[in-house]
Amino acid sequence: MTGVSNRRVFDIALEREWAHSGRSGDPLALILCDIDHFKGYNDALGHVAGDDCLRRVAQEVARHARRAQDLAARYGGEEFVLLLPGCASTDALGIGEGVWRGVCALGVEHPASATAPHVTVSVGLAVRNASHQSPQDLIRAADEALYRAKRSGRNRLEVADDNGGRAAAQTPAMSP
Repeated sequence: MTGVSNRRVFDIALEREWAHSGRSGDPLALILCDIDHFKGYNDALGHVAGDDCLRRVAQEVARHARRAQDLAARYGGEEFVLLLPGCASTDALGIGEGVWRGVCALGVEHPASATAPHVTVSVGLAVRNASHQSPQDLIRAADEALYRAKRSGRNRLEVADDNGGRAAAQTPAMSP
């Protein structure tokens, strides 16, 4: 429905890229995005409009998967992931900000949002190396960063510490 890969394809790609990271020592970045107040969007505009919104956000996330090994996928519900093999923290941060800005720039009206008059996303970003952790640690770190973004007011990007701790850096709520 969204035009991007599904969760099963993502899970397979994550295992493959994690194994590659273990062999090469290259970092693996994961960007996890959640559409803010999506239930309210569906309640206000209906599921047909909700499906269209999901497609538009998915295509914006996919636009940032620029290399052959990058993967955009629907993670579940209104959540999307962008898997970026061999992507260092600084580059991943730029891509994450690009996703955030791109979704804002779509200008999809959101009459039920307490955050903005248009559709926004909260974004969690983590970068890990496979040498000492598991792929679930990468997902957990990105998910924790995403929830920090939501608790901090939504419509923002939070970055997990490269060592698995709290945020090493954060991007404050931005305006497009």
